[in-house]
Amino acid sequence: MMRAFILAAVLTAPWSVHAADVSGTITILEGEAVIYRGAGRVHAAEGVRLMPGDIVETAASTFTQIELADQSVAQFGPATRAMFNVSTSKQKTDRWLYLMDGWVKLIGAKRDAPAAAPGFDLRAPLIEMPASAAAVVLRSSPSEVSLFVEKGETRVAERQQGAPVVVLLKAGDFFRRKAGTRGSVSASPAPAFVAEMPKFFRDSLPLRLERYRDRPVQPKDAPDFVYADVEHWLKAESSVRRPLMQRWRGKAREAAFRNSLVANLSAHPEWDPILFPEKYKPKEPPAPPKATVVTGRPPTPAASSVAN
Repeated sequence: MMRAFILAAVLTAPWSVHAADVSGTITILEGEAVIYRGAGRVHAAEGVRLMPGDIVETAASTFTQIELADQSVAQFGPATRAMFNVSTSKQKTDRWLYLMDGWVKLIGAKRDAPAAAPGFDLRAPLIEMPASAAAVVLRSSPSEVSLFVEKGETRVAERQQGAPVVVLLKAGDFFRRKAGTRGSVSASPAPAFVAEMPKFFRDSLPLRLERYRDRPVQPKDAPDFVYADVEHWLKAESSVRRPLMQRWRGKAREAAFRNSLVANLSAHPEWDPILFPEKYKPKEPPAPPKATVVTGRPPTPAASSVAN
């Protein structure tokens, strides 16, 4: 009941929020997609505003376009899973998109666009890429990433132990990297990459944020999720999965979800205190030693002592 109340409060909150509180608005949706929000999920729809922490997952034949206030764009292809989040410090607010797997096209803001909200930094299992004015098409999985710079320039940091390796890319460059290896750059994209690229990525689509600026759409509830639906997120890298633990800890009270958490605990050990809180209770201090009680008659003094 409490989880349902919290989710309802999130979904019905006033929408006159500052742009900094919004991670984008879905402006085009062809096909089906769901949004994991709080401890539940909702159906994606055109006009729905995404909030920090939302996870968007598209179906096998879906395309969606998400726009930010600065006119930067993220387009998702089929079977894509990504999380929007915000990291805030005293110096600045970073908005980043974590791509678990799938197809994404990022189109940076124009130079004369409003600066109400910066574009998306991109993070993926094998690379990181800062927000820029470039247009980039990306296909990512935990084992391989391919990236084509359609327009502009950008830089890619290869994630690895120690300092990342930074690669500078310009329009027309094609970057590819497999897990455990250094990336390579070629002057044109691989034929297989071009053949499999979502067709919508080839078109220049209009911006449609203005039509939803004053009339955002309330998402409709979607069926509750089970462990298998979010297993990839629960087993992601620590910086991704730990915030989800706090968001989904109530799921540990569901028998099937709990059993799966326990069976896969080695992949997400941070759940141990939630699953077995008794192991983490403060230990009771040891009991104080008992006083020694002497019984019977006292000893008789020695003879020499009596004589004196």
